Amino acid sequence: MIIEKGPLRDYMGRPLMTATDDSNPWWSVFKQAIAAAGGKLAKPEILRSTTDARFMRQLGIPTFGFSPMTNTPVLSHDHNEFLKDTIFLKGIEVYEHIIHALSSFEEANSI
Repeated sequence: MIIEKGPLRDYMGRPLMTATDDSNPWWSVFKQAIAAAGGKLAKPEILRSTTDARFMRQLGIPTFGFSPMTNTPVLSHDHNEFLKDTIFLKGIEVYEHIIHALSSFEEANSI
């Protein structure tokens, strides 16, 4: 049984889930930015460490929770959380690609 612990729709009645398919033009730009940085996306999943995104979605703002931490145990907010320096530096490069792609996306000006 699934128990709802929060709203499933935003203030306009739209679903709070952000589409992660070709129906969402932001998703396509996001995927291309990841590929341009030499990365690849895993299957989208719900992560406990991206809880703040729910507040953005409730305002009707499509939001992706994302982390470029590859080959790293999921220890976010845990005791002895760590990240290798090479993974950290690669993550900066990935974020540079994402920020550039999303901020220069033409449709961004019309939304």
